[in-house]
Amino acid sequence: LHVHAGLDARDFMRRTIRSFPGEAPILVDSAGCGATMKEYGRLLGDDEARRFSARVLDVHEWLAPRLHRLPPVAKRAKVVVQDPCHLRHVQRAHEDVRTCLRHAADVIEIPDDGLCCGAGGAYSFVQRELALRIRDRKVEAIGHLPRDAVVASANPGCSQHLAAAGIRVRHPIDIIAESLAESSPDSPAIEQPREQRTS
Repeated sequence: LHVHAGLDARDFMRRTIRSFPGEAPILVDSAGCGATMKEYGRLLGDDEARRFSARVLDVHEWLAPRLHRLPPVAKRAKVVVQDPCHLRHVQRAHEDVRTCLRHAADVIEIPDDGLCCGAGGAYSFVQRELALRIRDRKVEAIGHLPRDAVVASANPGCSQHLAAAGIRVRHPIDIIAESLAESSPDSPAIEQPREQRTS
């Protein structure tokens, strides 16, 4: 959010780099955070930051080529995919989200070509009226879809912004994990996050 708002975030970046020593991939489940972490090398301009950024992957980028290792599941959920701007237009990993979700759910597309939901980092606070109008357009597109469908969004800002409009939103990985748990009698069910439960 600091980078998004044009603030000096270099100390935060250095702290994040120090907290992930080693060479293992760094999997990020927040589209906005992942997009920024992939930019540390350019933003900080040194070899340590460039090595760090090269390790960063959106979690769906990492999982998509490994889906064959997962057990098959019964596709019970109908899922509408909402593309966070940082995932679709910056990381260009939105197709990996669909690939992962298709393993566990029936994927439904929104006919809006990935237009913004209006959250935009801090945008929904500093430009609230316009952000709400943009969200209304997204809600209208979602409203023409099956009532039992859940919206999958891989960014917390988008999820909170849409949930405030009454949309049932889940993270794609949560949907996949829940389907896997339901398909395995030995696995406990994954509880839906309290703030996103619907009546």
